[in-house]
Amino acid sequence: MLKSPRRLILGFALAILIVSFALSSRTLAGLSPSGIRTLGLLAFTVILWASEAIQPAATSLLVFVLLPLLGILPLNVALATLGTETVWQLIGIYIIAGAITKWQLDRRLAYNLLFLSAGRPALVSLVFLLCGVFFTFLVPAPVGKVALLLPLAAQSLDVLGLPSGGNTGRATHFALGSISLFAGVGLLTGCPASLYAAQLMAREAGATWTYGRWFLVFFPPVLLTSLLLWPLLLLLYPPEGRGGAERAAFLAFLGSQVQSLGRMNSAEKKLALILGLMIGLWATGGYLHTLPVTLVCLMAAAALFLPGIELISWREAADSISWSIILVFSAGLALTGGLTETGAAAWLGAQLGHLLGGFTPAQAGTAAFLFLVIVRLGFTTPTAYAAALLPVAFAAAESLSLNPVWLGALTAVAAHTAFLYPMESMTLMTAYAASSLTPCDVLRAGGASTLLAGAVTLLAAYLYWPLLGLAIK
Repeated sequence: MLKSPRRLILGFALAILIVSFALSSRTLAGLSPSGIRTLGLLAFTVILWASEAIQPAATSLLVFVLLPLLGILPLNVALATLGTETVWQLIGIYIIAGAITKWQLDRRLAYNLLFLSAGRPALVSLVFLLCGVFFTFLVPAPVGKVALLLPLAAQSLDVLGLPSGGNTGRATHFALGSISLFAGVGLLTGCPASLYAAQLMAREAGATWTYGRWFLVFFPPVLLTSLLLWPLLLLLYPPEGRGGAERAAFLAFLGSQVQSLGRMNSAEKKLALILGLMIGLWATGGYLHTLPVTLVCLMAAAALFLPGIELISWREAADSISWSIILVFSAGLALTGGLTETGAAAWLGAQLGHLLGGFTPAQAGTAAFLFLVIVRLGFTTPTAYAAALLPVAFAAAESLSLNPVWLGALTAVAAHTAFLYPMESMTLMTAYAASSLTPCDVLRAGGASTLLAGAVTLLAAYLYWPLLGLAIK
């Protein structure tokens, strides 16, 4: 989707103005000059990330340049974030996802799941919604899931004789655009922002997240939200009826697509075995063995290149890695380090704590989550949001007598809660551009979806998470 040149120029000018103001400021109650400069750099970065006045990866390079120039962090400390364990985990996940796409395991799974709909429009939208959730196990990039599923959705609607602008088309496209991102918080490896949040909670709050523990905390609320979203979309967009002829044609289409893929060959079976072993080791980490998630991921990625397996070439693997995400991820870690080191994060958290100081812990937690969801409107990527808001959440938790890991978990969910307008996330923007959705359609469904996701998340935070040892205080 093209962006207005005027908007890009204004975004860049505003970012420069703010960082210039921060450089000229010398006093701010309770905050050092280096802290003021860090806040200016934070605002500069967030504006550029949100407006995309320049490419997000280029903004990330500016962060690495400005951190030492502004006296916030030494260059070697800032650049060290490019070599963190989590960055290597991301690289491994992207390589594995590249192999999955090459051998079309994702497409084979999608066609077989669509058989469950029996060609009924209401069930077709449900299957695509569930694909947005369960493909998180296979495709760690939410935009990658949408890019895979959108052509399948268009084919399905066309074979059923359903217009893209009809109710089923609108419900399906909205579900894909919204749930594909929201489901990313359900798995530790589901989205770069989840990995970022886990690493930051470990570094700043001493929390250790295994794959299994993250799954138990986050996946049930994500799945419940997704299942409840389906009847909500049916209410907003009642599906069209279809006769037996259209349904039979749809099933015949699926059969032909599965037949064109053929039987699983030896390469696909090898890949499925490697994936099964990797997910099994992830799920049992901390229970049956002590292998770190990153090591298991790199073992699986390395296995793809071994003689006798050779499922992907290095060129194909390199092309599958999103280096832009790697840079944004690492720059976010470096910026967070600067916020912590200069006391800027603690200062911001104290301001939020002062604002909510008269509330009980439960009231403060709810108000903080609402604040986090509202602030999410200003970001287009969950990783950039997490980089900006997680340090503030940790500092605010101390002021509000809340468990910082508990509030950090709510922040991780808020980072993936992007339902209200097309430009709030790349997944929703991609689905919007490929559909007949209007901004009013997105706002209508997005408002209801945000309320639903917020209610389920808060219920889980107050009633379910404490059962797992993640208490509010």
